[in-house]
Amino acid sequence: MRTQLTLLVVSSILAAACARQDPGIAPLAVNDHLLTITASNVDILAEGGIAAIAENQQVSHDDGRFVTKVRQHCTATCPAPLDSASGTLAGPAVDSLFAGIVAQAPFDLKDDYGDSKGAADMLIYTVRITLGGRTKTVHADDGTMPPQLHRIVDAVRASISAARR
Repeated sequence: MRTQLTLLVVSSILAAACARQDPGIAPLAVNDHLLTITASNVDILAEGGIAAIAENQQVSHDDGRFVTKVRQHCTATCPAPLDSASGTLAGPAVDSLFAGIVAQAPFDLKDDYGDSKGAADMLIYTVRITLGGRTKTVHADDGTMPPQLHRIVDAVRASISAARR
């Protein structure tokens, strides 16, 4: 009985994750507020580290488009990126990313988590999340980033990586 119930719950979750839904029809409840994920996007900028790089990843919910670029960090004219790609995430992947991870109370995050002192090998992040017409920008580095923000950054990178295969 318990195994059947577990299988039913798991299959329901998988079916929901795989079904592409109109986000205008199915709002998300986040902290007792209804949000839609229409016109939602995530933009991650990570700069610094020993290699002095600048990484940028962007994902848009509505069309599933992504862009990723890695280049040397520079202030004037930059040479061509060391790596870049663009494309489209599959519908279920983009829904899973936004509804399952990004939309989980990003507005509860602080605006600035500060920088770790004396950590030249860490990347400094600026993460901008737009959901339901609201935008949240968060600053942190590898050492100060809270787990919730880390999950968002990791999920965006993993989604783009999977789409590039």
